[in-house]
Amino acid sequence: MTLLVALTINFSFAQEKVVSGTVSDELGPMPGTNVLVKGTQRSTQTDIDGKFSISASQGEVLEFSFVGYQSQEVTVGTQSTYNVVMAQGKQLIEVVKDVYRSVTPKKATMAVASITAEAIEDRANASVLQSLQGQIAGLNIGTGSGQPGADSTIILRGVGSISGNVEPLFVIDGIPVDEDGFRSLNQMDIANVQVYKDAAATSIYGNRGANGVIVITTKRGSLDQKMQFRYTSQFGYSELQPLNMELMNSSELLNFQSRVGEGLGSELTQAERDLLARQNNTYWSDIFFRKGVTQSHNLAITTGSKTTTNFTSLGYFEQDGIFMNTNFKRFSVRNNFTGKSENGKFNYSFNFNGNFSRSNGVDGAGSNAIYFAPFRAALHGLPYLSPYDPDGSITSTGGMVYGDPGSISPDKAPYVLLNSVKMNTDVEDEIKILSSFSADWNFAKNLTAGFQMGIDYSGFRTLEILHPNSLLGPYQVEGTDGNNYAEFGGVQAESHSRDFRFNSVTRLNYNNIFAEKHTIDATLFVEYNKAHLDGISFSQRGLDPRLVGTGAAFISGTVVEGDGQPYIPTLGSTKVSEGLFSYFANFDYDFESRFGLTATIRRDASFRFIDDNKWGTFWSVGGRWNIDQEEFFKSKFPATELKIRASYGTSGNQRINNAQYSALNLTRSLYGQGGNYNGSVGTVPTQIGYTDLRWEETAQTNVGVDFGFWNNKLSGSVDVYRKRTSDLFQSTPVSPVNATTSIDTNIGNMENKGVELTLKYTVYNKNGWNVVLNGNTSYNKNFIRDLPDSYNGLVFNGGSTSLIEGEAINTFYIVRYAGVNPSNGNALFYTADGGLTETLDDSDRINTGKSSYPAWQGGFGTLVTYKGFEFSTQWSYFADLYRNNLDYAELEETSVIDDGSNRVSSTATAWQNVGDITSVPRVNNPLGAVDYINFTDRYLEDASFLRLRNVLLGYSFSKETLQDLPISGLRFFVQGENLITFSSYRGWDAEAGFRTTDRGNYPTPKIYTLGAVINF
Repeated sequence: MTLLVALTINFSFAQEKVVSGTVSDELGPMPGTNVLVKGTQRSTQTDIDGKFSISASQGEVLEFSFVGYQSQEVTVGTQSTYNVVMAQGKQLIEVVKDVYRSVTPKKATMAVASITAEAIEDRANASVLQSLQGQIAGLNIGTGSGQPGADSTIILRGVGSISGNVEPLFVIDGIPVDEDGFRSLNQMDIANVQVYKDAAATSIYGNRGANGVIVITTKRGSLDQKMQFRYTSQFGYSELQPLNMELMNSSELLNFQSRVGEGLGSELTQAERDLLARQNNTYWSDIFFRKGVTQSHNLAITTGSKTTTNFTSLGYFEQDGIFMNTNFKRFSVRNNFTGKSENGKFNYSFNFNGNFSRSNGVDGAGSNAIYFAPFRAALHGLPYLSPYDPDGSITSTGGMVYGDPGSISPDKAPYVLLNSVKMNTDVEDEIKILSSFSADWNFAKNLTAGFQMGIDYSGFRTLEILHPNSLLGPYQVEGTDGNNYAEFGGVQAESHSRDFRFNSVTRLNYNNIFAEKHTIDATLFVEYNKAHLDGISFSQRGLDPRLVGTGAAFISGTVVEGDGQPYIPTLGSTKVSEGLFSYFANFDYDFESRFGLTATIRRDASFRFIDDNKWGTFWSVGGRWNIDQEEFFKSKFPATELKIRASYGTSGNQRINNAQYSALNLTRSLYGQGGNYNGSVGTVPTQIGYTDLRWEETAQTNVGVDFGFWNNKLSGSVDVYRKRTSDLFQSTPVSPVNATTSIDTNIGNMENKGVELTLKYTVYNKNGWNVVLNGNTSYNKNFIRDLPDSYNGLVFNGGSTSLIEGEAINTFYIVRYAGVNPSNGNALFYTADGGLTETLDDSDRINTGKSSYPAWQGGFGTLVTYKGFEFSTQWSYFADLYRNNLDYAELEETSVIDDGSNRVSSTATAWQNVGDITSVPRVNNPLGAVDYINFTDRYLEDASFLRLRNVLLGYSFSKETLQDLPISGLRFFVQGENLITFSSYRGWDAEAGFRTTDRGNYPTPKIYTLGAVINF
């Protein structure tokens, strides 16, 4: 019934005639210019030739806007054609528009940042999210893997929850979408990205807006537009970042082993060591990593008639990973269609986006299982081992004997991994469909009603095969007849899942202007969300090596070996649902474009809580003062824009464990099958229900200033904010007599407060030259205000981080490393009161005040254009974040030397004699790398970095040059991604997401591409 109600109400506003024209600047037509009918939801963008068409009636005002240009307003009269020439220097941000509302920048009370297609569409990243890093103040993009298409973690204005969801809501063309599905989105389809930050912007999204909202709008056609084609192609390659640590070569490692009396070097004479070092000096990163090829092709077709518009695109993207056998492919198709009635009273649109992607990867990133950790092998491989077979090819066995477990040893791990990469399979396929339909109807004067519904469908298939003929294959099935292993080895694991999410929004809008001064816009909404996930999986141990890859390879579970059946497969399935129902209202008031007020109230019902707690009420209020519209200001500062805005409001979070389908039944007591009792299967409690579980709520205050000086030669914004999250989802201890030691409850609160600055400065704009500098920076202080009383202000469950009242989440809580005792070579540590000890004890742990999340974030860049030439750079940085470097800790290990691993050069400075002053403890000291990571700050490193994220050089041919050719536009460009990184962090990549510890992970690559754009 709820779904029926949500589907049955909806309409909108329309006008009496089609108005068209061309928008240009001094250099020619301007594609992508925003055209908005003021006071309505109606808007469009100019096409490739700068042409537009839009429905409007006589007396309405068209506003034309483009980033870096002065807004232009034109009142619609009796004519139907209007050509507009834009002047540079007057636009602060783009039109703020989402599924709920549309407002011009001057009238926005919200903290919103925007970037256009030009800032992202040429980038060579598989995921558009990676291209956003450093472009918006306060937006942290953490990509912890260089695997093409890898997911990113997105944090806006700090971490807002301990256990719950911390990422923003993403909306594409009005459809709320999965934040982890962006590898399937073709960034060439994107028209603009808007980031909603404060309560005035996000409260209208209610339960999903606590961590901000990112709204993505895709491209459209225009009315009365002739058919146009745009073909874009890129080709290039990617390579490994330089390693910021010095590994020992063969001679250094063998001589070090000889000196300490451990390892192969200790068994060889000097002559033998020298000979072996001359024969083999392998840098294993050169073997496991490669140069990967990147290519993309995209064809966009736009057209329009008097009553319809259409945008269609076809895309193909392929990127080889820099690690061998890793790859990503994506096929995409999009169609955005709009239409209207002859009298303009009824409008509708239909959007469809279908994608298929395939990712070939390797398992084991971050693993401590050395035979399943490929990136670790690239660092730790012994340099005196040869990677080649006698015929000169890269070995896949290293001379190891198949089926002989004695031949597999830690020093041979690189051979095992080379074999696994060559023979095993790790594939993930995704089918991603986004589709929406909207309609609106002007059914009465000043009244607009509309309806939108959308779906987000993801179908996943994963396939992992450990080949029975691989070096590890024979050891995957335990024997049952006295032998260690069964006759057949190998493993095939496969899973299939379907994730379907439905959203509908029904709205009724009233808009009117009174006395030519007062503008009122009020809208009522009803929204319905429903999501379903189902899946099935199996794992088969025991494969016939002749038939691998087919079901015929599965050894039947009925086969008996000895006294058992070792080949019985493991099966699993899941089926879950979740839903939300909401009703809400939004009110906007404007007085003479000088003052404005926005208010929102929203009620959300979540299925996760009992009836008494399921409804959450969220609201916001925002105001602005356009000082530049005051007469006293205009007369003194005629070339200045200045607006002050402020907002306060609340939003909610009901995703308890940071996943869409997590923690669905925490209010219920659950039971499951337990151990046998007196020959009968027992029933035991598996979960104690907590019926008082309720919403997390985030209240945010924001004060901002938007400004532009000297006709916007210098423009920007400053925002100061405070976000406080209360009723945090947390695990709270309970007595073990309850059959559990903890339950999830709402206790405590967390705060984020900070400042954001965005600037843009036009250095020179004459004689065909345009030189622009831009930059943004933000500072965020995150701290936990309250924890459950039973924890006494500190939640520590082992490891190196803890939750501490007054400190940031993931604060490192460790014992301070003091160096090496000169008298015996043992490690020294500071006690809590500043003394020295050789014993690690939890009582000596201190609060370091250092967190794995950055306090500072930002970016800066340049744009230089001259006639058809363009040159741009974009830098990004993170500062004041820390990470445990387990890679370096293991490579400087001295508790054992003969462990099959190489060492960094500093290991040779290990303590040897009484009186030695060094930072590296003696060989065979009692503490290993993991001890230092979990207990101390010895390898806690500053992971701050500054990176040249993108640099581009391009040239566009003039229309005069192309006038005798069958094309209307031609542009070539060359670009590089992640070219230079400045960081003190020791490893391949300081950019490792927000992990607390780094070990053997896929580094971010450098990418170089050559591209071409052809319009015809």
